[in-house]
Amino acid sequence: MWKNHLKLLIILLCVIAVDSVQAKAYTVTVKEDSIYSEVIPESFVQNAPAIFKKNVKKAMKYYNKYKNADPVTYMRTIPDMYRDFIEIARKIHDSDEIVIHAPFYPYDVGVDDEEEGTPFYNFLAEKNGKRLCIFSLYIDDKSKKLTFGYSKMTQYFIYDSKTTKNALFYWLGEKCYAETPDKTICIRNLEVSGRIKMQTDGVDWDAILKKRYKEFQKQTYDEKKDEIFNYIKKSQKKKVIKKVEKNMKLELKNDYVETASNPEVYAETSNSGRVYMVIGIICVIAVVAGILLVRKRKR
Repeated sequence: MWKNHLKLLIILLCVIAVDSVQAKAYTVTVKEDSIYSEVIPESFVQNAPAIFKKNVKKAMKYYNKYKNADPVTYMRTIPDMYRDFIEIARKIHDSDEIVIHAPFYPYDVGVDDEEEGTPFYNFLAEKNGKRLCIFSLYIDDKSKKLTFGYSKMTQYFIYDSKTTKNALFYWLGEKCYAETPDKTICIRNLEVSGRIKMQTDGVDWDAILKKRYKEFQKQTYDEKKDEIFNYIKKSQKKKVIKKVEKNMKLELKNDYVETASNPEVYAETSNSGRVYMVIGIICVIAVVAGILLVRKRKR
């Protein structure tokens, strides 16, 4: 009889072991591998994977619900951003490995230095080692939430991804550049011939901007980096960041990743799967022991 009980125990242990090993879903990890990681809040970078996965799920919900709808309903119901992002979400399958890295901020040299704008950060996402897309995270001024954004920004793929660790990104008028200590590349050109010159009350703003651009171009790589990073830091109010982090934690719930400032919570959440498996095994053993005890008493 004890052999049958042993077999039963083994079967139950196998069942719980198989149950704990689910079908491998796609994974999303993050790498802080660009100079912009110095000025992007750590909580934004570390939670980029959770935000990405959440929006992949949201895009697929839209697609599954309206994929058979007529074109008019499809276009009117699904927000522009998700209509585009559905194309990316559908390319992701179980067992894919997504890596988010190379964050950057395209600085507009023509902005007013005293104007504290809200920076948005672009991230490069790769699937199984190949480029998948670029998405952005930015602070919504009204809701004070870290918002996911996507558009077909393929123009930013016109640079060597190997050089992005040290690349500075900036706009000079209608041209966007990526600059490293070794070279400068124009990665997007929106110039239109015959454009009307900007003039207000006799002020030639085009001439003023061109002068500003020339001054910027004369700067060294390090001087440009200081100007760009100082602007980004200036636009990040600590109170706003704290509010965004609080909202992000509430929104992501258990998927929120604590940063180095609170490693205990992160360690607890990362080991939760093992804890549940141990608890499950203990429960199985307790159930089997209870069955054996009841049968022994009946004898």
